[in-house]
Amino acid sequence: MFRFILRAFVPVTSSEQEIRRHILWWIFIRVLLFTLFFSVSAYFRDKVPSVILPPIPQASLFLLTLYGFSIVSALLLPKSSWSARRFGVVQLFFDALFNALLVYGTGCSQSGFIALMVLPVITAGLILYRIGALFLAAAATLFLGGILILEQLDWVPAYFLDTLYKPPANILISANLFAIYGLIFFLAALLSGQLARRLRVTEEKLNRTALEYDRLSILYKQIFDNISTGIITTDGNDFITSYNQAAERITGQSRETILGQPFNRVFPAIRLQDRQGRSVCDYQKKDGAAIRLGYSFSYLNMSNETDEPSSWEKGKVITLQDISQIERMENQVREAEKMAAIGELSASIAHDFRNPLAAISGSAQILAMEQHPLQTLDETTFKTLIGIILRESNRMGKTITDFLQFARPAAVQSEWFDLNRLVDEIISQLQRGPHAVSAGRIKKEIPDRLACWADRQQMQTMLSQLLENACIAVESTSGSIVVAAEEHDTGSLRLEVRDQGMGIPAGLRGKVCTPFFSSRPDGTGLGLAIVQQIVDNHDGILAIADNAPCGCLISLDLPQPVTP
Repeated sequence: MFRFILRAFVPVTSSEQEIRRHILWWIFIRVLLFTLFFSVSAYFRDKVPSVILPPIPQASLFLLTLYGFSIVSALLLPKSSWSARRFGVVQLFFDALFNALLVYGTGCSQSGFIALMVLPVITAGLILYRIGALFLAAAATLFLGGILILEQLDWVPAYFLDTLYKPPANILISANLFAIYGLIFFLAALLSGQLARRLRVTEEKLNRTALEYDRLSILYKQIFDNISTGIITTDGNDFITSYNQAAERITGQSRETILGQPFNRVFPAIRLQDRQGRSVCDYQKKDGAAIRLGYSFSYLNMSNETDEPSSWEKGKVITLQDISQIERMENQVREAEKMAAIGELSASIAHDFRNPLAAISGSAQILAMEQHPLQTLDETTFKTLIGIILRESNRMGKTITDFLQFARPAAVQSEWFDLNRLVDEIISQLQRGPHAVSAGRIKKEIPDRLACWADRQQMQTMLSQLLENACIAVESTSGSIVVAAEEHDTGSLRLEVRDQGMGIPAGLRGKVCTPFFSSRPDGTGLGLAIVQQIVDNHDGILAIADNAPCGCLISLDLPQPVTP
């Protein structure tokens, strides 16, 4: 019996084992209930005359039979070749039979144990589901009908005559009792079967959910432990609640010494402010090694369905990375980029200076070969050589000026000035230079007394670069150049330089403002780069487009304050 009880507590691994365990429990409950009912009835038999019980020999024989059947059933259940459901049907059928015998021996229709006959039906519904419950309901109904028929035929135990037993007055009373309890048996079968079905479906869903939860838990643990980023979580009081292996490797502190400790005490260098984002700090590991630690955090935002405050409210998840190697690589890349820029700059300056120096050197050598150049050389040759020296010197000077202006841009000192007057000065200057012919075709479309708020000197440099490029673009054509300006309602000034030259191919428009990029053999590649730099310093926008039907259109949008 003790083995039977212990076996009932063994965890099940399949539905077959689960049904067998339920049958074991029912056998135990059957023995307990019948013993309890007989004991209570025997206690009240002398005190309540209406209680009908069989004599002690018959009652003892009934209990011994019940005990023997229960013990044999408990012993045969693990060894039986029958399926658990078939074994359960047999057990519950005999339970219904025992209940019927109990009802027959305790007063038939006047027995107080008729209600016990519904227990095997309910048990069958819970263990064997609807079909088993209906079978037991039919068996219990037939057993009850048989008892009532025997009672009508006056085939009752002889000891009933020594009690207050009274046979039914007519058959209608028995029929009514049969109908009521028969209906109760079948209703109990249907309801218990439906309940069992729902419990089974719910249990299957719970098992699937538990299985998926276990898989997710294993997956989370594998990700949490194997990810290369250190992850630390804290509760609302900033006590550390989890700490993965990457965090151990990065910080050099073991999980056992960290869990449950205040975060600020363990990591005083890491400041978790309200402003979330990536931050960097210096951190010294337990072995004394100093590293650069990159960290960020975010709130867990755990949902709390109750009104009571939870320790997880405002919990945090902190991510850590050792960025020492990354910063060293970034510094190396910046140094490499700086050296590459210096090399590119040196090559560009050397290239731009080579041709002017060659021209100056050649002219100077010709002049040096003559002892009296003013006497031996004709005036035209002499002026040509001097012109070459001056032109190339000016070219070198312009290259140096452009480079210094690009490398060391001056601070913006904005002021109000007349844009018309500034453009006139630039045109006049260009008409006295080598591009005088093209500069003569420059037209203005600027309203009178249009004031501009900007750095006048930088604006002059910028417009000079743009108009000079436009003059060069239209030298080989008969096209014109237009300088236009207008105020926008958005509080900005639109400047446009339109030429009817060859234009800039669409594939090169993203490169022309790059330093040292030039499509002209004699260009420095700094003109449009300086223009872009000045526009950026004024918080403006530069755009390059086609000028229909041909040529190039460069537009500048400069923000303007309220006109004084």
